[in-house]
Amino acid sequence: MTTAVLLLNADFNPIKVISWERAVCMFLDGKVRVIEEYAGRLVRSASTSMGSPAVVALIKYADSPSKIRFNRKNVLARDRYTCQYCAVRPLTKSGNPRIEDLTLDHVVPRAQARHFRRGNASEALVTLPWNKKQVPVTCWENVVCACMDCNALKADRTPAQAGLTLRAFPHRPTVLDAVRMGLTMTRIPNEWRNYLPENSVWRDYWDIELDSD
Repeated sequence: MTTAVLLLNADFNPIKVISWERAVCMFLDGKVRVIEEYAGRLVRSASTSMGSPAVVALIKYADSPSKIRFNRKNVLARDRYTCQYCAVRPLTKSGNPRIEDLTLDHVVPRAQARHFRRGNASEALVTLPWNKKQVPVTCWENVVCACMDCNALKADRTPAQAGLTLRAFPHRPTVLDAVRMGLTMTRIPNEWRNYLPENSVWRDYWDIELDSD
């Protein structure tokens, strides 16, 4: 049973997933209003009680974050802890992603990068096969989640050279991706469904990591 809360902007577009404690604090500070509550559940303190928030919305509109930190954790979350070559998704006995069995792979390997000098610095760039765009060798658009076996098989080759096929082209996460990336191992509550885009590929995704703010 999840106690996570979906945070909406003032225009009711989803922003991220937060803990119920964070949601209650924001409500008491007058920063959000409660849109949906979990049926039959209460949040109690020594002096008062209130319905357990399921969906809250900001009172004042906030600009959506334009940048998501590029790191291993976020790449794995973007790719749903799934190898982007063979589609394996290693799980623990409890059903959580077994992230120690996953690696990061450069789609176009570093060994095939071209080095360009800019001032006193040198930058390694690769050309993406699907759109011919030149990007830094280590970036959102050239790094994917891969299982150990596929990473070892691919080695210093492109997917085509190794006889592998990408399940999806890697991309810089959008704001909606950021919401999904905040979503682990619990089904999307029914109370959230009316506030998630119907055409979203992660509408029924079950993966929720609580916001740490």
